[in-house]
Amino acid sequence: MASTRMNSTERSVTSGAPGTDTSAQGTVDVAPETLRPTGPAGPSTHARAVGPLTEGLRMAALKWRLLINTLTRSTWILVGTILGGLYVLFLVGSFGVALFLLGNESLETVRTVAVFFGTLLLAGWWLVPVVSSKADSSLDPSRLALFPLRIPGIQIGQILGAVIGIPGIATVLITAAWISSWRAWGSALVLAILCALLGLLLAFVGSRAVTALSANFNKRRRAGEIISIVLLGLVVLLGPLFALIGRGVGQVWEQLPTWAGYLAWSPLGATWAIPADVARGQWGAALGRLAITVATLAVLVVVWRAALRGALADATGDAARSGSRSMSGVGLFGRLPATGWGAVMARCLTYWLKDPRYSATLLIIPAMAAAFWFISEDGTGPIWVLPCFVALLMAYAISADVGYDNTAFTLHILAPVKGSHDRLGRALAMLCIGVPFVIAMLALSMVRTGGWSYLPGMIGICAALLLAGTGVVSVMSARYTYPVPPPGASPLKTPQGYTLLNVIIQFVILGAVALMALPPVILLVTQVVTGQALWGWLALAVGIVEGLGVFWVGIVLGGKWLDRRAPELLQEVAQYR
Repeated sequence: MASTRMNSTERSVTSGAPGTDTSAQGTVDVAPETLRPTGPAGPSTHARAVGPLTEGLRMAALKWRLLINTLTRSTWILVGTILGGLYVLFLVGSFGVALFLLGNESLETVRTVAVFFGTLLLAGWWLVPVVSSKADSSLDPSRLALFPLRIPGIQIGQILGAVIGIPGIATVLITAAWISSWRAWGSALVLAILCALLGLLLAFVGSRAVTALSANFNKRRRAGEIISIVLLGLVVLLGPLFALIGRGVGQVWEQLPTWAGYLAWSPLGATWAIPADVARGQWGAALGRLAITVATLAVLVVVWRAALRGALADATGDAARSGSRSMSGVGLFGRLPATGWGAVMARCLTYWLKDPRYSATLLIIPAMAAAFWFISEDGTGPIWVLPCFVALLMAYAISADVGYDNTAFTLHILAPVKGSHDRLGRALAMLCIGVPFVIAMLALSMVRTGGWSYLPGMIGICAALLLAGTGVVSVMSARYTYPVPPPGASPLKTPQGYTLLNVIIQFVILGAVALMALPPVILLVTQVVTGQALWGWLALAVGIVEGLGVFWVGIVLGGKWLDRRAPELLQEVAQYR
């Protein structure tokens, strides 16, 4: 009778009955089919028998199935992924050949390159979650919170899942090529294999630890957005840094071995320098670097475990928590015309000022201006194209407007808003932001170069890019979309389903916008060659007339396309995650 009661109790607990305490029974079997233990013994027996390694293997199998489902969902996604994989394979092959040939160089050269290679590899894996919010969204903690999985099993599954995908496979292949660079030293080659495994663990564990930490930190939405934007600004400022380095490249090259020596005692570079120590017979240094590597890995695992536990706990409670704040007035909606295009313009202007996916572009433009300023010397160089580039960037920016709306685009369909009003409202909102920026960049370029005689022609080019480019984008974005970060995500997050085909579509849009500047560019070049200012004023007139004409045609034609396929467009953008 006692046995019968115990079995009954076990069945009630493992079935997930409300109000029962499952902590004493281990993992509750309510996970998806790919994670459920099966067999004649019943779920409760297997729930106790399944270990973390088995859970991890099943999570890796789930990741593989999700990948296959994503690729087979659309032929274009499959084709784009194959093309992207071939491109990455080409890059990996090129770097792999270079690393293999590196084995013919001196030990000092191999050590220097090996340390910098490993440092950049780990830095890339650790920084990607900071700027993209998630390193692997399919196995993200917030998606696993409701499943009865133990943290060790999740950790093993996420490490194995990191290998499934183009980045993981490319990392494994390039690390194997790194091993081959030590083939000239037998003992170092053996240790290189162990160091490569440790390096891969550091990369994958560090990436997941940072992801779990950022999941907690990103609850403070503004803080996460500011970090992403600052990092993007630093990336833009790498241009001036490389320019300064290029001026003294000889001195930099001489200092590389010294810098590699410093990095070799850091958590990022320690494991990659161990084979060189073994080849030199410096076993004490090798053991010291091994201790740094093991200690770093242990700290990452502990931090990852603690952050993962917090992320899982918070994810289960986020749905029950909600905040509210009092609001007064309707903001820009009360200041703009009470029309369809006025409402769209008000909403889009609000996005430009408050949504980080828009405002990141505005914050990057000053950093980009600083980069162009320092790169240009004696009033020549890239500073000339700065205003044109900003005009091109602003016109292209609204190509993602509907994608940024995501499911909020439903409002445009239910209202209903005419397609031409949708196109016009989005375009006018962008022009309110873009025109002042282009004017500022024109003034900056003229001050830097002193070429005030070419100002009319430059204004004509910028007008063609901004106005005509907006018309072109208004048409193409009503027909073609590409995945973008969803609302609330980091502006640098790479959404699921992003393939090489999406990159090609964006380049086609950029090319079509740039083509609009061809007539005024030809006239401005004629002014430069002949020295006659008349050609510059003609460029100004042609740019403005062409810009306004293409702008009007784009609004009308794009509106008609949008009216015909608005439901299909909603279906596409609602899938962006």
